[in-house]
Amino acid sequence: MKAVLYQLVRDVIRNPVELVFMLGLTIIFALIAGGTSGSNAQVVHVFSTELSKPELQDLATDWEENNWNVRIVSEEEAMQLLSKQQADGVIEAGELDYTLHAAYEGSTFVPLTQAELNHYYANKRLAKAGVTDIVDEGSFAIKTEPMQEGTNFDRSLQALFGFALYFAIFTMSFSIMSLLRQKEEGIWNRLILAPASKTALYAGNLLFSFLLAYVQIFLSLVLFNVVFGYDYYGGFWKLSLVLIPYVFAIMAIGLLLSGIVRSSQQLNAVIPLVATVFAMIGGAFWPLEIVRSETMRTLSYLSPIRHALDMMKGATYEGASLAEFLLPTSVLLFIGLTVTGIGIRLMERKAL
Repeated sequence: MKAVLYQLVRDVIRNPVELVFMLGLTIIFALIAGGTSGSNAQVVHVFSTELSKPELQDLATDWEENNWNVRIVSEEEAMQLLSKQQADGVIEAGELDYTLHAAYEGSTFVPLTQAELNHYYANKRLAKAGVTDIVDEGSFAIKTEPMQEGTNFDRSLQALFGFALYFAIFTMSFSIMSLLRQKEEGIWNRLILAPASKTALYAGNLLFSFLLAYVQIFLSLVLFNVVFGYDYYGGFWKLSLVLIPYVFAIMAIGLLLSGIVRSSQQLNAVIPLVATVFAMIGGAFWPLEIVRSETMRTLSYLSPIRHALDMMKGATYEGASLAEFLLPTSVLLFIGLTVTGIGIRLMERKAL
């Protein structure tokens, strides 16, 4: 096993193009989707035809307490931002109500701001009516804690985590493809005649694939922290741990795909399809919070990316404890253990 692992590592060191390419794609797409700043302050453009400038400034000061980067614009500027899609949406603020203008259908701006705005304006209406937030249990009460928890969101980290997990699938599967090529080229038949057992040969190849995908994600996280100043909320060490079950699961899925397809050319075609499906239903490209379909939310649990994202967000800006990682970790380990056995069995039965 050590000899196989050593040879594969040497091959990557001599030709690191694949690793560098996938790392570069992660950086590019994460920056495009999440912005170049590691700050989680959401940029909010606001205008008003009802409030005076001092009133609008006071309102902006209140909203900045929600970790919003509020920018006051005129109505004309707001419409230009929307028409050119330079902003996902703008807020038209009134004294006791508001209107959200989205730049396009499905914009994440609406669900990410609506809860806080509803809470803010509900408090204003209550205050004007002489009612405070705390009222008798017999009448209605505004529950602020669930709303605040539901809007705890970091767009930059969401994009980084999603694309890092997505492109790691490509690296993992393409590295496992070496097993297929060894069988196609007859190298595997010569290897099994060596003193090393089949178990050692499989273990060496799979361990290499695991380490390669893990290192790719890990380097992405380090790079975005050091170069782009992304804040992991003190949870970097947790991120390093929760990546392990995810990488193990996608390693197993890559092995299963290698056992199902008939050639490495077919695997080349299947990998992008499977990776993209997992990413789309798992929330890598957009937050699952904006998905309204209950069917799609249910299907998301079939994607390893969904469980890994839950843990990565929990390890950073959601502040989850380690006990909350037990369920997604168990699911990923179950996938990995079950699918690895099936994949190896299919690889052994493959007639090449």
